[in-house]
Order: sequence, then structure tokens, then C-alpha cells
Amino acid sequence: MGAQKVSASDIEAVIRSLTNVNSARVVMSDEGSIREIHVLTDSSRSPKQLVRDVESALQAQFGLELDHKKVSIAQTQNGKQPRFADSRLKFSDVQISLNGMQAQAVVRLKINGGMFEGQASGHSSSHSQLRLISTATLKAVESWGGDGIALVLEDINPSVSLSGQTLVVVFVNMITPKGEDLLSGSAVMKQDLWKAVVNATLDAVNRRLGTIGEH
Repeated sequence: MGAQKVSASDIEAVIRSLTNVNSARVVMSDEGSIREIHVLTDSSRSPKQLVRDVESALQAQFGLELDHKKVSIAQTQNGKQPRFADSRLKFSDVQISLNGMQAQAVVRLKINGGMFEGQASGHSSSHSQLRLISTATLKAVESWGGDGIALVLEDINPSVSLSGQTLVVVFVNMITPKGEDLLSGSAVMKQDLWKAVVNATLDAVNRRLGTIGEH
């Protein structure tokens, strides 16, 4: 049995009933199919989780199969302004586990009370460990940002000297359906090299978080 015909207002009512949703607007095509869904929520959950909630709710209520790319999520901070305006994912902690020639990096990032984790495994050499930390950071960003995007570490240099300071510099390739975009970021290495790697990686992608959240 096919999905029932429903109006934009019916769909909006279901979406507004979801936890953390402030408002919703649905744009329908002339044929009566969903063209766009715009959802305004608070910042307590990730865009990916909210999109999945919308998909599940419409499937359960109306039998609608929804393309997640049609859903746009905007999030506010304490009911004020969109999260992408000035909020940033921030460093929480980083861990490295060694097992012979193998290593695993775990990075946790925080934003507005939420916590997002990424993991990466590989060889245990010193330089490889730094690459794993950066890759785990990108995985944590992906877990926050949603589907339809990939963040790939292209290169990392942990010892760039400038004005008597040592900087960690990273290059990240952001891949979306629209193409590829090479991003760079840096952070001063003060006392904690691992933390500097995380912060340099975040410096590369944080400016593009609004774009990430829309995919």
C-alpha cells in the first residue's frame, strides 16, 4: 500500500511535535510531493539525529519515504540566534591506546552541552598517532554534522615555526555532493601536542560548520 496523500500543514504538525523542535516549514511540489523541509530547533541534539527523527516520524505517521537531503536544520542557542552564527565545536578530551604496532585515537568534542566522539585506528608511529588524532576529530565532527559529507585529512605538519612559536598545521578535504573543498587550520602548540592537533583540525572545519549542517 502506497503512502497516503498529506498536506504541508499535516507534515509540519508532526515535525513540530518532535522533541526540541521550535518550528517547521514544508515546501511541496505542484505534484504534491515534498520538495523542502526547514526545521528550527534548539542546540541540544545534532542535525543528523534530528533529520533521522523527522524521517522516522513521517514514515510512522504517513508512510512517507523521505530523502534526508531535503531536510535543512537550523539550530538556536537558548532560543536566540542560529547556532552556525558563532557557536563552535570545542575540544573536550583526547586519548591514545597502544597495542603493539597498532594505535587507536579517541577524540571527544563538546558544543552547547552535547558531546560527540570520533575514533580512528592505524599504525603506532609518532607521526601516525597525530594523523589518527586529527582523523578522529574529523569523525567526531561528522557525527555532529550529518550525512552527505566526508571530511578527509590530507596532511599534517606538527612543527611549523613562526615568530618563535611552534604551530600545528593541517589540511582537510571536505567532500560534499557539490564537490571538494580543501581547508586549512592551525593552532599554537603550547604544552599539549595532542590538544593542538585537535584544535588545528577544528580551526580548519569550524568556519564551515554551517555548510556541514545543511547536508
